[in-house]
Amino acid sequence: MLIYLVFVSISLLIAFLCGAIPVALMIGKSMRGLDVREHGSGNAGSTNAIRVLGLGPGILVFLGDVFKGALGCVIVVLVTSITTLVATSMATQEAMLFIQEGREVIEFDPIISIMASNHSGMLRDGPLALAIVATILGHMFSPFMGFKGGKGVATALGSVGVALPLTAICSLGLFIVVVALTRYVSLGSIIAIISVPIFTFFFYPSPIFIVFTICTAVAVVWAHRKNIVRLGKGEEPKFSLPKKDEL
Repeated sequence: MLIYLVFVSISLLIAFLCGAIPVALMIGKSMRGLDVREHGSGNAGSTNAIRVLGLGPGILVFLGDVFKGALGCVIVVLVTSITTLVATSMATQEAMLFIQEGREVIEFDPIISIMASNHSGMLRDGPLALAIVATILGHMFSPFMGFKGGKGVATALGSVGVALPLTAICSLGLFIVVVALTRYVSLGSIIAIISVPIFTFFFYPSPIFIVFTICTAVAVVWAHRKNIVRLGKGEEPKFSLPKKDEL
């Protein structure tokens, strides 16, 4: 049904714009009068925000990036659920009208046919998987920052946390362990994002989720390509909390 496709497309656009909210830029300018893109690594993400702005503002950036990823997915879930319910109800009423009038119901709208079949998960999982990608791409290519942005890890945590909570918990745990052992945030981020499709395979064996989480992992790893080079050369800076006079 056309109305389903239109509303889901609009919700995915909103999810992209949620991911594109320049949290690091907003907090940096409002709390420190700084543009984080002009300091440190130049990345508009939470790690650079902690280095440049201090622990407090950096944590706010992290939470904001997580929240916007979650918000984008929640919006898609709500729109998809409501639109599916309305579309199914309309199709059912139309079918009942045909039957009451003594006419044979020859065919349904293809979208409704899928909803009524055993493959209805495709219409549930598909938009949600796309929402994960949309929020992360919004963060990485924010139109509010000249189609540039951060590397998408915190936003991925938020979006995956809504769509695939067990995956998010396990990947976050792996991130914490790697960073605690090595003090390389980039290495923890890379390993964690690579683990997302692996955990998804075990907890949510949906082909759609697996394919799109692989695409997400590739995009985030690509965003860390310079970090990978520095890690290989032993030049990647290790994470450390700001000194008290920097907070």
